[in-house]
Amino acid sequence: MRVQLGAVGSEAEAQREWDRIRKANGDVLGSLSPAFVRADLGEKGVVYRIQAGPFATADAATDICNKLKTRNVGCFVAR
Repeated sequence: MRVQLGAVGSEAEAQREWDRIRKANGDVLGSLSPAFVRADLGEKGVVYRIQAGPFATADAATDICNKLKTRNVGCFVAR
């Protein structure tokens, strides 16, 4: 289980965005590892989803998202 922090148009952009979010929120993201998940949305094109984890439980992932949301960082639990 992971949390999703955004989606962008390229893997390089995903890495830059992860670096930016992690730098600003390192105390919350701790030792989580990033994953850049390619998603082909057909006519809308390809995006790279910025995800972090893994989490053992949905509650743990939800807790991190709630903390990030208080800092105006978009987040949801990706299953």
